[in-house]
Amino acid sequence: MSSGSGGTGSGLGAQLYGLLPEVYRTRDNGDLRDYLGSCGEVLDLVRGVMAQRLADAFPDHPDAQGWTLPYLAELLDVKLLSPAEPEQRRELSQAVSLRQRKGTPGSVVQVAQDVGQYAWDTEDPRNEPSEPVYLQEGWRRVAVTPRVGQPLLPPESLGALPLPAGAPARRHPALPAATVDLRYLSRKVALPPRGDGSSLPPLQENVHGIPAAPGHFDDVSRRTPDLRRPSARQGQVHPKRVAVFTLPRVGFFPPGWEFGDTRPLPVPAEPSRVLPRRRQGPLTPEPESGDYVLENLVLPEGEDVIVGNRPLVMRNCVVQGNVYIDAFDTAHVIEDSIVTGMVTKNLGNELVVRRSAFGRLQLEAGTPDVVGATVEDSLLGSLESTALITLLSVTVLGSMDVARCFANDSLFAGSVTPRPGVGNCFRYCRLPEATLGAYTVEGQPAEAYACTSEVPRFRATVFGAPGAGVLASDSGARLLDGAEDGGELGAYRHRRYALRDEAVLARLRESLPAGMSAILVPDERLGLALPVVTPPST
Repeated sequence: MSSGSGGTGSGLGAQLYGLLPEVYRTRDNGDLRDYLGSCGEVLDLVRGVMAQRLADAFPDHPDAQGWTLPYLAELLDVKLLSPAEPEQRRELSQAVSLRQRKGTPGSVVQVAQDVGQYAWDTEDPRNEPSEPVYLQEGWRRVAVTPRVGQPLLPPESLGALPLPAGAPARRHPALPAATVDLRYLSRKVALPPRGDGSSLPPLQENVHGIPAAPGHFDDVSRRTPDLRRPSARQGQVHPKRVAVFTLPRVGFFPPGWEFGDTRPLPVPAEPSRVLPRRRQGPLTPEPESGDYVLENLVLPEGEDVIVGNRPLVMRNCVVQGNVYIDAFDTAHVIEDSIVTGMVTKNLGNELVVRRSAFGRLQLEAGTPDVVGATVEDSLLGSLESTALITLLSVTVLGSMDVARCFANDSLFAGSVTPRPGVGNCFRYCRLPEATLGAYTVEGQPAEAYACTSEVPRFRATVFGAPGAGVLASDSGARLLDGAEDGGELGAYRHRRYALRDEAVLARLRESLPAGMSAILVPDERLGLALPVVTPPST
């Protein structure tokens, strides 16, 4: 006789059983329930297949499978250029609308925002700039000869602040004046919100005035065409070029990272965020049993974390001090965290670090034959170890002195103490020239494979500064695409900064009119709050 539990695992089976008349359910000894449960399991599978096929037809559906994206792209004649699946989904879902607006300024901005992902993910949303991308067409900045009798467009249609009443006609924003007026300051300003609280687009104040920051996004002064090779610092004023000003990459240190989320509680839920926002809080004491868990915390400056007995599990935390690990025979995990001071491990088993930034990592115990730490996708100020250490996509800004090292897709910007002949392995890494030569001596087993000694250029070299360890766009090609998978070397390979920039330029080459080219210009002024002014009375 059946146990009568077969129908409980099927939603449709229970639904079928509930539709039976009460007389059959009363007389059932369990066999009928099991039979309908088996039929319901088959119907559940059929329903699941049909629901999955429906989801796979829409790239923006949350249940759509990633392997179907190339087939949908071929159906829509779209080249998937983004390096990550979420951006590929957006490319497909917006393919038709972008094609309809191909070549327009709005489509260029949308491509840069969706593919490049330049917006800052700050702990306090009030620190997130509203406009991560700003477009400046080169032809608008080229000095031209005025034509007599040409009608002047209103200032608002040119994105300029209206002139005050009684202002001379020579200050009209539509006039192609090439000589700056030293009496006025030209800058981008914000307007007070409307009565309903909605915001107004920013406008340019004193178009013909002297630029507040020459070369930045709010510099609209007219110049002769710049025929030099285009880059982030030159060649932008040209009728065939478009300058796309973007927020610079900040890496592990967006503005306000040391303070966390300072909004008063309660705050609205954000289910789309991968990690919760960090908040300031006290350090909990080490428990008597179980793991020592620290999550989503910003500890006060100068407070250290001392682990003496339990395994440490630290996730999404900011420690503005040191971390001392002295627990014996236990493994420890640190993920998505920032430690401004030193992380020291004297005892214990392997330390696993993922997507974190340490001012200094020091392993004081261990042997070259046993892995003391595995570090992935992380930024280190300096590194010392007496044990074997494994580095996967790691950037070391300062010195490194380790007994033995296995490294892949990593970047060592400072000095590296070479210890050849102990079984090191460096693959697809950047090493100083002297160290690379010591590991590739002719006649001896090579301990460095497919490595380079090109000097890196970072947006910032000071640990804790926005952009620390982020490769600049003018770095060497072996640094920007020298990883084993074609990505950039170092701590931000998992964020695909270089690949995203390449995808933006490739997509814009398809979107812009023939003969036009785009230039990506990182501009830190986009992250500053605009001054608020009241429009003058006209």
